Amino acid sequence: MRKVFVIMLMMATVMTVSAQKKWSYNLGFGGELKSGNVNTTIFNTSAGVERNDSILSFDANASYVYGLKDGDEFENNLTGNLKFDLFQYDRWSPFVSYSANRNHFKGYDWRHTGLAGVKYRLFWNPACDYSLSAAYVFEYTDYLEQYDLRAQVSRLSVRFKMRHKINDYVSLKHTTFYTPSFYDFTGDWGLNSTTSLSTKLSSHSSLDLNFTYDYHSMVPVGVKKADIITSATLKIKF
Repeated sequence: MRKVFVIMLMMATVMTVSAQKKWSYNLGFGGELKSGNVNTTIFNTSAGVERNDSILSFDANASYVYGLKDGDEFENNLTGNLKFDLFQYDRWSPFVSYSANRNHFKGYDWRHTGLAGVKYRLFWNPACDYSLSAAYVFEYTDYLEQYDLRAQVSRLSVRFKMRHKINDYVSLKHTTFYTPSFYDFTGDWGLNSTTSLSTKLSSHSSLDLNFTYDYHSMVPVGVKKADIITSATLKIKF
């Protein structure tokens, strides 16, 4: 899968050269170093390519997070995403996406998620954009050998998304996903909520402060259902 992510980003970068006005790409670096009663080291990095157009938009990105606590590894997470939006600036906008996530600490080797749906824009102007979306999700999880859970799951995804530009330098973004299973609507569901505050440092850089709450009602034995993640990332755009 790592080769897939590399090829994905290389292809998008080549396309950037031939369409400079529509394409952009970014790199992100962040982390945390703490010493005292508890010694922790957290490192995160990301890379992405975007194409913004009134007819077709495209987003490809990959991220990696690694963490140590008192010398023991507690985080080793690799994620890749692909997304296509058609007529993204219209009231109604269909989209498809694919993501792959590797996280042994959550009890699985790889989780593959394919999604197809439609977005409805509630309100927008140059300073803000609010939307709702609904989609069908097919999820396949390659659990570690010691766990016996359903590998294939069909889900409904309901998403609320907002972007609000506070001023020329600061913007606020929020996204919440609710993803119940069609097999067990009340017993197997997930909730992911991310809020980001982005401060523009220069024409090519910004500092992003992110808060994420991630909950899954059905997880392997010994794995916590909820994760709370805070991070600071320096982003460089080209």
